[in-house]
Formats: sequence, structure tokens, C-alpha cells
Amino acid sequence: MTMLDAISDLTIDGVLSVVAPRGPLVPMVFDSPHSGLDMPAGFRPAVSAERVRVAADTHVDDLFDTAPDLGAPLLKAHFPRSFLDVNRALLDMDTEILAGAWPHPVRESPTARRGMGLMWRYAWGNEPMHAAPISVAEAEGRIRTYWQPYHRHLAALLNAVYARFGRVYHLNCHSMTAVGHAISSDPAGTLRADICLGDLNGAAASAEFVALIAETLRAEGLEVALNRPFRGAELVTAYSNPAHGRHSVQFEINRRLYMDEATRERTAGYADLKRVLARMNRVLARYASTQ
Repeated sequence: MTMLDAISDLTIDGVLSVVAPRGPLVPMVFDSPHSGLDMPAGFRPAVSAERVRVAADTHVDDLFDTAPDLGAPLLKAHFPRSFLDVNRALLDMDTEILAGAWPHPVRESPTARRGMGLMWRYAWGNEPMHAAPISVAEAEGRIRTYWQPYHRHLAALLNAVYARFGRVYHLNCHSMTAVGHAISSDPAGTLRADICLGDLNGAAASAEFVALIAETLRAEGLEVALNRPFRGAELVTAYSNPAHGRHSVQFEINRRLYMDEATRERTAGYADLKRVLARMNRVLARYASTQ
């Protein structure tokens, strides 16, 4: 069995999908952890399904669906990030949303303080996500059903590629609102660049790889910011180790480039942006393959 055979298409209904490489494997893995829109069975939020989905990175999985054509697997979540955020550590549990005492370790978490922890306190702004505190058993069930499989499959993909090449370049794909908002890390109303690259301030990927991404996008006419306002979160922190050939970058796309933020419908710029990203992915795949 070849390494390409070992990475196969997979779907866990309502949880995640893996799209396997459709060509020779390259030392890259892409994941879209926040593009899910499926409402989990048994979830009864205090707001409409539309309000639950407002925080989603809608269309990001499609924007990067050329990655498998280049030889890189693509992992994508199916569930809304505000229901369970796989880009948070288990330590980022917001205990204020619980009906009982949380029996697991937690840490002081700025994201949980803002209501954007492992399970969101708010759907958006100041709208409570839950009509009443949720039980410890329900919270543990979300972790078991959604968080653990996503991390297990991402780790398996990264490890499989690393085993083949001795290196892996991981693009953790997201979108961001055009401006800062009430529960963001930057002040409400802050205008954001077209693209933000987060590499934990230089700790998650080689400077050369990050510079290549930035230079490629700037040549396409896009404004690129580094670690502002997002430096990277759990999916970059947990799986990067550039000294050992494991490079991760959190890639944030400004939503105004491709969709109407109010309706989440694609705009006229969508196709052009997708072509830009496809060209960038080809550049990155060539780079990763020649290191």
C-alpha cells in the first residue's frame, strides 16, 4: 500500500470529511475547522440556526478545494464552530455555561472570557447561545463526538505526510470579519487586512515559508498582515514544530473579498479569489516538494 492509498476519502456524518489527494502526494495538509454548517442532532440553542451559523467560516472549505488536486489532503469540519470549536484547547472550557462543576483542568483563557471558548457562550455579540446552562455530560459528549475525532484525524494526516517526507507544511484555513467586533481580540471597528497569516509570532513555521505565502499574495494585489489580529490558536500551536520540519500557518481571509457578511452569499469576487488561492497553493506545493 502506498502512502496515497493510506490517505483515503472519509466522511463521518455531521462531524468531518477527509478529501484525499487526487494526485501524487506532496508534503502539505490543509484543514478548514470552522466552515461547518450542519446543526448537530439534539442541539437546542436559544437562537435560530442562522444565528448559530453566523460565526462560521462559510465557503472556506470550497475556496481551498483545489488542494487535493495538487496532492494534499483536505480535512473539513461539518458542525458550527460556536457549538464546539476545535481550534480551542480542552483547557479553554468556559465553565460559566455549565450547570455543574467541570471535572477537568481549565486555564485562564482570554477567548473563554470573551465568550468564545471551547463552546461558545454567545452565538454572536451578546446573544446567549444557550437558553439554560448545559450539563457536564452534554459538554463531555461534544468533546468526545466532535473535538477528539477532528484532532485525531488531523494528527493522523500530518503524521502520514511527515512519515513519507520527513516534513509537513500545514495550512489551517479560516475567514475573518472585515472589521473587529464586540467579542474579537482587536477593538470593535478595527479595519482588517485582506489576509492575516498567523505563525505564533514566528514560532510555528519557518520564516521562509511564511514569507513565500505573503509575497505570493502581495504579488496578486492583496494586503497581507502577519499575526494581526490572529497569531494562531490551538490547531497551529498543537501541531507545529518547525525545528523538526513541522510547519503550521493559520490563514485568515477577509470575508469582504468573497461574500456578503449579512447573507453569507458569494459575491462577484468569489471566483477570482478562488483562482488566486489555487495559484498560491501551486506555488506552496512546489516549494514544499523541493525542500
